[in-house]
Amino acid sequence: MRELKGVFFFYQKLVIPSIAVSVWLALFSMAYTNFHVGFGASYIVVTPAFHYFTYEINNPGEYYFYFNLGLSKLSLWGCTLLISSILGFAAIIL
Repeated sequence: MRELKGVFFFYQKLVIPSIAVSVWLALFSMAYTNFHVGFGASYIVVTPAFHYFTYEINNPGEYYFYFNLGLSKLSLWGCTLLISSILGFAAIIL
């Protein structure tokens, strides 16, 4: 249960900037596709990019906090890819 809370806390920093940029990209891609497909596809790509810039470039020491919660760097990357894929494909389907 502690690991799940850690993943939620970790992903919380990524959600709002990812959604904002994905909406912006979806609006610009509306000439080629509908909004849902543009939003879903961009969310799948943008969230791992924000993960990289937030945790690898700006705050690499923050991984120690999550490691103390029992989450490795690999598990956090896996959760980011899994959650962003699920939410992105859900946006595409809906």
